[in-house]
Order: sequence, then structure tokens, then C-alpha cells
Amino acid sequence: MSRKPDAPTEMPCLPPLQAEEVRRQLERVVDSHQFRASQRCQSLLRHITERTIAGDTGSLKERTLGVEVFGRAPDYDTSQDPVVRVTAGEIRKKLAQYYQEPAHSAEVRIELHSGSYVALFDFNGSVATEPKLPRSRITIVAGGAALLLLVLTIASAIRHRQTSALDYLWSPLLTSPGTVLISVGQPIAYNLKSPQAQDAIQGIGTPPADFAAEDAIPKKDLIILPDRYVALGDATCLAHLASLFERYGKPYRIRGERSISFADLRETPAVLIGAFDNQWTLRVAGQLRFSFFKDSTGTTETVRDRDHPGNDRWKLSGSWPNWDISNDYAIVSRIVDTTTDRPVVIAAGITQYGTSAAGEFLSDPKYFSEALSQLPDGWEKKNLQIVLYVPVFNRVPGHARVLATHVW
Repeated sequence: MSRKPDAPTEMPCLPPLQAEEVRRQLERVVDSHQFRASQRCQSLLRHITERTIAGDTGSLKERTLGVEVFGRAPDYDTSQDPVVRVTAGEIRKKLAQYYQEPAHSAEVRIELHSGSYVALFDFNGSVATEPKLPRSRITIVAGGAALLLLVLTIASAIRHRQTSALDYLWSPLLTSPGTVLISVGQPIAYNLKSPQAQDAIQGIGTPPADFAAEDAIPKKDLIILPDRYVALGDATCLAHLASLFERYGKPYRIRGERSISFADLRETPAVLIGAFDNQWTLRVAGQLRFSFFKDSTGTTETVRDRDHPGNDRWKLSGSWPNWDISNDYAIVSRIVDTTTDRPVVIAAGITQYGTSAAGEFLSDPKYFSEALSQLPDGWEKKNLQIVLYVPVFNRVPGHARVLATHVW
């Protein structure tokens, strides 16, 4: 025999002082890096919190929330459009991540238990707006709650012990809903129209009788390939970051920069790999303090400092076309892009060597920790840029060194 689920239990409104305390805490939560990039989660959490404060918990039902918060039609199919359930799940995850950070351990806790859209408020151990349950269920629920609290405490302690600065760096992308879009730079390349001559350059097969590798190749014998190849350093960076997302269990998809549109970047958090071979890096980084610049002749490439335009120390001269260089420079950025309102990470060097080193820096907790002494308190919740010096030995990038940082 089936039974209907219990009707939502009405609760009294919060006393004014507690209500004000909860509202202040709500603003801290929605302004955190966990929630800042998700307008949907902010809207639902605000609505649920205010309704709970007012004691209007009877209206906190899935369909009602879909209509009032997300503008759905009153008769919309909740099974086909689970926007409320999905968003509530994201909120629970983000709240857990927020309160895992030691800086928030003493704050008022706002909680949203699984299977419910009613908020719970914990004022340093005293829970407000807790629904009253029938006496016959109190013992069972209390025992289950104690067990759940023990499990959560143990899990939280494990997570705290394993948390690194690198986890905080990537948190905005990891906590954003959906997959992460990885955009890889695509340098323009040329192929010979003759497959036999192309194989000869590669050292494969027998060259044509009139072929000489040192001869100038006529333009008519070449074909431009704008979206076929990836620089080895960019591919190495991609491998580092893909491995990172695998460790975090965060889904991602890889696209060449020429197959990405602005609409794609508005829909998902993104990682941009490469500088001069990735138009999206140049567009996003162009609005930041540290950016890339190439002079009109193409003989000098520079990491430019907007705040100190006279600084021309971070440059390469004569690197084109062979990239036979002893060092490179790279910029690592983690921002919320003002044009897409999505979190973006950039790993880019002037050449492929810098990009490769940037990928290693962004995926190795030990390497990234070397930047912490130059970052201010609270950097975890802000935009940041880091300029790297990259030594290059026999066309292999070495251990990157932090030259400058900017946090805002």
C-alpha cells in the first residue's frame, strides 16, 4: 500500500535579530567564489532563504519554485524540466564546499538537506527552523542525523587534510555546473600539395627525382591548413590539464580555437591554451593587466604590463621563425570574464615552451605553491594573474619561476 509523502511542515518566522544575521550570511555566501559565477544558484538560494525566514515553507515545492524563480509555466512538466532539482543539488554541493574552508567554520550555516527545499540555519550549533516531527519518529531521525553528522565530519576532515592551494585556484571551474571547455590554440600550417614531396620532407619514402629539400617551395605547391595542427607545447599543456580534471572528476571537452564561438564561452567555464595561436586568449587577456603583444614586424614578442608600460624586460627578440631561444615568458590567469560572466583559466606562453610550462605550473600543487608568498590574503576568491619566467634547454622548457602577480 502506498502513502503520500508528508506535507511540508509550516515553521514560524525567524526573530528579527536572527533573520538579519541570516541575511548577512546569505550575502557572504552568494558573493563567494563558489556561487559568484552561477546566477541560477544565487536566485534559488535567495528565494528559499527568504521564504524560510518568513515562515512561508509551504510554498517551497518544486513546481512553485520553478514558476516563481525560473519563470516556468504553471503547468510545466517537472519530470522533463528538472531545473529546480538540478539547481538545488548544485546549491548543496556549493554550500558544502563553502563551509569546508576554515575561514567560514564559525559562520552561521545555511543548509539545504537532500529531498527538501526548506533552508536550515545553524547558529553555532543551535539550529533554527527545524521542523517538529511526530514523537514516534524522533528517536530514529535523531540517530540517523547523528550518524550522518559523524560521516560528514569525517569526510570534511579528510577533505581539509587534502586541500591544497591548487584546489582553491581551480575551485570556480570545478564548482560550476556542466563541463569545462578547453580551447587549444591552432597555428597556421602548410602542407605540400604533392604527397610524395611531403613524405620526403618527413623522411618517409622515396622523394621525387627533381625534389631538393633545401629548394624554395613555390606558393602554388602549398596548401594552407588553418585548423589541422597543434603545437607540441600546447599539446603538453593540454595533457597536464586534462589529467588534472580527471583527478578532480570534472567532465571536460576539447575544442580547437577555430571551432569555438562566443556563444560557447557564454555557456560554460573555459580553459584557454596558447597565446598568439589562440584568438580567444588574446581577446580575454587584452583587457587584463598582463597581456601579450607582438610588434608589427613580428620580430619582438612581449608580455606587457599595463600598470608599468615602460617595463620591456619580459620580451623575446629574434625568436621567429625557429624559436631557438634560451628562455620564454608565460602568463597564468584565473578570472571571471566580464563579457561572458563565466570563470576562465588561461595558460599561455609567448611560444609553445612557455605554454607547456604554464600547464605544468597549473597542474602541480608543489609548483603552484611557490606563488603563494606573492599572493595576498583572500586571493582564493579574487581574479589573479601570474607572470612566469621559463628557462629553455635544448628546446625543452624547465621549471618556471614566478616574476610578478596581480590580484583584484
